[in-house]
Amino acid sequence: MEVKGNKIEFNNLLFQILDDNGNLKIEHLLGADAFIIDSRDPDFARYMLKKIRSHHEAEFYLKPIFLINYKESKDPVLSNLHDGILFSYDQLKEASETVKQIFLRTSHLNNQIISSYEAQVIKKVLDYLYTRNSRALKPYIDSRSITGYTFPELSMSFDKDEEFQVFDLLEWADKEGLIWPDFLEKVYLCNNCSSGFLSYREVCPHCNSSNSRAEDLVHHFPCAYVGPLSDFQNSFDTSLTCPKCNKALRHIGVDYDKPSIIHHCNNCDMNFQDVFIKAKCISCEHDTEVQYLKSKNVNVYKLTKKGRAAATNGIVFSNQEVEAIFGTVSMDVLKTMLHYELERIKENPLQKSTLALIHFENIFELYNKIGEKAQKELLEDLAVVLRENIKPTDFMAFESTSTLYLVLINSDVVKAAEMLKDIQAIIENLMKTNFNEFMIKLYTKERPLEAVAKAEFHLRELAKGVFA
Repeated sequence: MEVKGNKIEFNNLLFQILDDNGNLKIEHLLGADAFIIDSRDPDFARYMLKKIRSHHEAEFYLKPIFLINYKESKDPVLSNLHDGILFSYDQLKEASETVKQIFLRTSHLNNQIISSYEAQVIKKVLDYLYTRNSRALKPYIDSRSITGYTFPELSMSFDKDEEFQVFDLLEWADKEGLIWPDFLEKVYLCNNCSSGFLSYREVCPHCNSSNSRAEDLVHHFPCAYVGPLSDFQNSFDTSLTCPKCNKALRHIGVDYDKPSIIHHCNNCDMNFQDVFIKAKCISCEHDTEVQYLKSKNVNVYKLTKKGRAAATNGIVFSNQEVEAIFGTVSMDVLKTMLHYELERIKENPLQKSTLALIHFENIFELYNKIGEKAQKELLEDLAVVLRENIKPTDFMAFESTSTLYLVLINSDVVKAAEMLKDIQAIIENLMKTNFNEFMIKLYTKERPLEAVAKAEFHLRELAKGVFA
């Protein structure tokens, strides 16, 4: 080990120590193989982690980072964006092995030029997850995030006030088939600034004031008088007397009951039973009824096979004219037709139909070699082959350039499985013959259509195998 100021040379690697005493800019650290951040000051450590991980150049945001003098923190940035914690520099041997593994995986990455903003940000996250051998994006509660939740690997690309865009990017990646959501929580955000920090109040429906008091509504059985509890009370004791008939109320359930609650506004002096619930945004002070808040699902996202391959093979967009292929229908049309088929089965339970899926697991390796034009022609050829091997009454749709669904009318699961086996053999031979011995990997699955479940449920259950 050779120490020179804030630099340590060990095992042919240069570790740069970063502490709050230095004035180095990120660009001055290009020569370092890894960073060691002195995290005695958690704010400084968080700042440096975010500075490095949010950089636009891969050689910075992918660099291995270790923390020293670290104290356990609930800050999700400090907890999740480092590659290890050092208790002393004697652990540099283990750290150097981690650095070499990250370097090796970095050399596998595809450095495609991407024009789409969404794809650029998501590709950056996929690259980071690949080099760290991780397969999931997890949300964490974070009071520093405007939404109240943060996805550390992704949120680092946004300023605090822009972090709500993370939800839009994740929805985009989900539609592209790069990630698979597992529901965790539903949150409600301000419809003006998307902040998740809201103050909920019961307000008067007449003047919107929250200055009100609530009391029981009393129903006196003998004379049928109904009024607030205060009408029955006196200032001398706790006994209750009806203001209408002057009889004493002795036993609840016998003399009287309390059927509801009534509210009195101290601002406008109005009585009301139903309150309005309003939410005031702590960030922008916008006040709105809760029914108009924006709802967002907070999910744990797992990388799909396509997502895992995108780091090394590049992102191939799934919506490139897939719906325009002759012999297929769009996914929206397939869902509608599937709905009608389920209704037909409900009317005639003896009819057996099957929903099938074909997924080309390694097709993106081929797409990157042959280009967009040849990709479209390949999909057209596949549609022709499939059409020749299914019945005229069957229909199919490409969900993406790697996945398609087939609805096989009046075919039970056994027949469908045999048909898929024949189709798989034909496609494998087609790929091998026409693309220089390319060995396509196919995943096929089928499930019987059951009228008790909706079309969306059948599609989602069938797709689970693709994202395992």
